[in-house]
Parts: sequence; structure tokens; C-alpha cells
Amino acid sequence: MERLMFICPVTERRVDVGVETEINTLLRIRSKTLRAKCPLCGEWHEWPVGDAYLPEPATSAGSKAGSD
Repeated sequence: MERLMFICPVTERRVDVGVETEINTLLRIRSKTLRAKCPLCGEWHEWPVGDAYLPEPATSAGSKAGSD
């Protein structure tokens, strides 16, 4: 499952609104709109699902180039 992240139009920061989806579902609903209360500013926003970001994968110290 992937967590969807959006940009808060008030703070202009990435926000996790608590929605998880599978990639196949995300592709099916990308033309839809999600309405949620923003945990950063407290306002309700509507975001196009197609504008969602997926969280960047965490990198481990062992995966850095040149580390042995």
C-alpha cells in the first residue's frame, strides 16, 4: 500500500492526509478529487488524486554509493 501525500495550499508543505491505496487503484482513481481536512493548517481542501505524491523511500546508510 502507498500513502498519498499532497501539497497544502495554505502552508505549501507536503502533507499526509492518511489515505493509503494500491498502485492499481491509484491509476483507476487518478481523475477523481479527494476532500480531506488538512492536518497542517486545519482547513478542508480538495486535491486532484492525480496531483498526489508518493512518499520517497527511506535510504539506508548501507545503500549509499561508495560505502563498504
